[in-house]
Amino acid sequence: MNQVYPPTPFSPIHRHTVSGGRSVWFWAIGLGVLTAWLCIRVIGDFSHPLSDGNDTDQFEYVGYFFYKNLSLWPFPHLNLINTQTFYPYGTNQVFLDWGFERDYWYSLCYRLSGGPGPYLQYYYVYSLVVAAVGTFLLLQSRFGIGRSLVLGLVVSVFNFYALFKFPVHMNVCVAHWTTLCIVATYRLLYDAVTKKSITFAYVLFWMWLHVQVLSQELAYVAGFALSFTTLTAPILAFLLYRQFPAHSQWFTSIANYVQEQFTHRRREVLFWLLMLVVSLFLYLPLTIQIAFTAWSFDFSVVPELRAWSHPLRLFIPYLPGFHTFDHDYQPFLHDTFESFGQGSPGLYLVVLAGIGWWQNRKRILIWLPIVLMLLLCLLYHPVLVPTLKIFPWFSFNRHGGRASLIYPALLGLLALSVRWPRQPIGKTIGGLLLCLMVLEWYVGYTNRLTGPVSTASDSVLAYCAVVRKQPGVAVLDWPFCTVGGDGVGMQEGLCPYYKQQNAVFTFRRFYDKSGVGQYFGRLHPDQIQPFLRDGWPRLLAPSYVFTEADWQFLDTFLRKNNFAGINLYPGLLTPEQIIQFYRHYGQPIAETTFPAAGTVLFIPLRKEK
Repeated sequence: MNQVYPPTPFSPIHRHTVSGGRSVWFWAIGLGVLTAWLCIRVIGDFSHPLSDGNDTDQFEYVGYFFYKNLSLWPFPHLNLINTQTFYPYGTNQVFLDWGFERDYWYSLCYRLSGGPGPYLQYYYVYSLVVAAVGTFLLLQSRFGIGRSLVLGLVVSVFNFYALFKFPVHMNVCVAHWTTLCIVATYRLLYDAVTKKSITFAYVLFWMWLHVQVLSQELAYVAGFALSFTTLTAPILAFLLYRQFPAHSQWFTSIANYVQEQFTHRRREVLFWLLMLVVSLFLYLPLTIQIAFTAWSFDFSVVPELRAWSHPLRLFIPYLPGFHTFDHDYQPFLHDTFESFGQGSPGLYLVVLAGIGWWQNRKRILIWLPIVLMLLLCLLYHPVLVPTLKIFPWFSFNRHGGRASLIYPALLGLLALSVRWPRQPIGKTIGGLLLCLMVLEWYVGYTNRLTGPVSTASDSVLAYCAVVRKQPGVAVLDWPFCTVGGDGVGMQEGLCPYYKQQNAVFTFRRFYDKSGVGQYFGRLHPDQIQPFLRDGWPRLLAPSYVFTEADWQFLDTFLRKNNFAGINLYPGLLTPEQIIQFYRHYGQPIAETTFPAAGTVLFIPLRKEK
């Protein structure tokens, strides 16, 4: 006789068809095609690698660094301490903007094609498609095709904060695994509360997603999924305890459940076990390496950046005259505004989430972790109210506004259960909300269609090809920029032209030589001590005229350390300084324009006679 189980999350598997059968995959493919098309329109240019002379170049560079310094045996690890930048002194490269899946993607494409290319544009399309289709497939069997389709679009192409972050802050606009992890955790909670059967394969898939989030930006993006699971876990534990109050039943019940599931769904269980092992191999060692290396630095000596976002931004609509392109709210809110869409997922979504919460206010266990997560994010101030820092993975989170990335997912989950009204006045309000949603989608999306993303020009690539061929292992940018996003190096005088030069070091991904300066998201004061010891701030001072002793020092520095030559930025130098460089090192052999930095001339280092 078959054992009879109560209707709990550990009920035996029963074969059922996904709602809609084949039509579900028809809608999923259609959603993926629509999402890809809308994303491709936003990107616009797939001809060359991304480059705008600012943060956009950082993520291309991290992929290049990842390719040059990754070792897979016996497990993935990075050569973090080297002289590839801060040359010849060397430094720890741990504070680059890691996104391991993105970096694996770039590294593989770089290896297969033999050099740089438009790889990150395609990666962003992939990211949005995965977020949209994955959300739809996770939810359609519980909430229907229509609502799941809409939410799939909301968390992808109509997540305007993320859409406007690409490509300048690609580290905090790629969130497909984090989004799916939050959605999958909510579905697990929903099924547990409503006593739907939960397959062991789904549990393994859910666990796999928690490893996948480690492949995204660690200091911001990955932490949101881990935090939401942490808030949900006590409720799941409570439901398990309520079903099996005697602890002695836990092991037996779980063991019976796993055995029965494995018997009936062997292939699914083995598949997700394999996926879990592969992801653990690819991402966990790198995460541990980066986390423990970063935590080894003491940043208590560096003032914390006070970047926060006012909670009232939640109610800013994407309507002409009201959105933040048309109206500046900062003088009234006195917060730190970083980019369009910050704190504003769309007024329609906030209203729908409020209605959904009200209609389900008595089902506390279902909405509690969502509301708690929203409160922790909305109230977060990195110094005054560091709510998110109760979680160790947010120890380097210095900007509260970046939680905007997950507002569409959290509010969308609350809105999923909204019931269409039956009364005439309710139908009228519902129709108005529908119109507001379509209007905000149109306004937010079309504002993003201002032109294609910036890419490296043919002239830049040709210039870098010339530099690459020159003998020598390094290139000196003059002036160079050594600085951290936390301000270290700026006051010391190591980056006199931050706006123009914070990304010039990234062009070494095209000419494949070491460089002297670099920008890091965080920089520890100890890391810049060699530059201060050798007196570089004095030489970098604007309009400073070198003495003969200075020229002797620079010449010895270049020749002793086997430099190939100098990237000279004439727009940042006085005519007298330019003439002096020509006099000492000769005429340039290549010229181009780096975005933001302006004209750059390459002067090869001539052999000594």
